[in-house]
Amino acid sequence: MSKSKLAGLTCALIFAASAPAFAQSAADEEAARKAETPSTEGVVTNAASCQYEGGFLGKVDGANVCMAPIRGVEFNTQAYDGQNLGVMNCEGNGSFGNELSGSYCRIFLEPKPRKKTRAELEAELEAMTEAELEATN
Repeated sequence: MSKSKLAGLTCALIFAASAPAFAQSAADEEAARKAETPSTEGVVTNAASCQYEGGFLGKVDGANVCMAPIRGVEFNTQAYDGQNLGVMNCEGNGSFGNELSGSYCRIFLEPKPRKKTRAELEAELEAMTEAELEATN
């Protein structure tokens, strides 16, 4: 084998060996950047974002809600986005008021139904009682 072919082969082997190392360092740099950059996600405003952030859907008092875990402060960077760790805090998730429930945030995806007043409940009870009395007579 001539010296020029041997030199070319050696050069090709060195380049081939260094390419994965370069790609690995670029991936490491990207991971380090994400670990230092504040999260751009961690907000739930609809059913899809609820499931994306690790929450589950349900009903509370007739309203659709998302029960999503609350991320710890150490998980508030882009490195943890999309890993089903939940929301960063209970505020700022949609246009309806939310409620804390232990380490979960109850995020209302629609308005909460208005609770009936005492007068409304008493009127309903009186109407039901009268209807029952009429049915028995």
